[in-house]
This record gives sequence, C-alpha cells and structure tokens, in this order.
Amino acid sequence: MMKKGFSLLEIIFVIAIIGIIITVALPKLDENLAKANKIKIKNDITMIREGIIQYRDKMILQNNSSTIDTLDEDNEQLFSKILTYPIVASKKQNINAWSKISDTSYKVYVDGQNSVEFLYDKVEYTFDCDQNDEFCKELSQ
Repeated sequence: MMKKGFSLLEIIFVIAIIGIIITVALPKLDENLAKANKIKIKNDITMIREGIIQYRDKMILQNNSSTIDTLDEDNEQLFSKILTYPIVASKKQNINAWSKISDTSYKVYVDGQNSVEFLYDKVEYTFDCDQNDEFCKELSQ
C-alpha cells in the first residue's frame, strides 16, 4: 500500500519545531531591529555634524565670515543646506523620524515613545543634545 499523505503525528511534530524556532528567533529579531534603528540615527547625526563642518570649512576657504543661521530652508526637507540628500521630516512619532522644532532645534524619535532633542549652535557650529539624557549618551557614543 502506498502512502499518499502525512500522518497526524508528522504534522504535529513539524508544527512543534516551527513553534520552537519562532519562539527563539523573535526576541533576537526585535533586538537586532532596535540596534539597527540606533545605528541609523547615529549615522544621521554623524552626517549632519560632518555637513556642518564641511560648510564651515567652505566658508573659511572662501574667506567668508558669515555663519549659517539655519540648517534648512523649510520644515519638510531637513538639513537641506548641509546635506546632499536632506532628511524628510515626519509629523508622526515613528522610529528614526526627525522633526524640526525651531530654526536651531530638532527632535529624533529613538522609539515610539522616546525622543532626543538636538540643538544647533550657529556660533560654535555644533549639533549636540543634552548629555544628561540617557538616550543622548547612547547616541553620542
């Protein structure tokens, strides 16, 4: 007699193995996604700081003493004056979303609830956050 299908025991065994794999894999997936999000934010911060330095150096080479008062021209394309590809502002509190608070203040959402505020100092050409904030310390490492 030829066997045409799977027995109930084989199906239960396969479902149990799949359940074990999912139970082990999901926490690692969430952890890796959180790490990737923080790395993206760190990269954004590094690009912004490098853009500010390049702009300052360009002004020095041109013997131009003017400062850059704002990093962008509107509230939609953030950092458009210093980045080749500006960061699109978000109105929602999504992970990795940047928003503009004022001409010199920006906010990035680390996760759905927590955010870090960065201030641009147009005299010192710095882009920093409050070092007393735990998320700021983590992103500044």
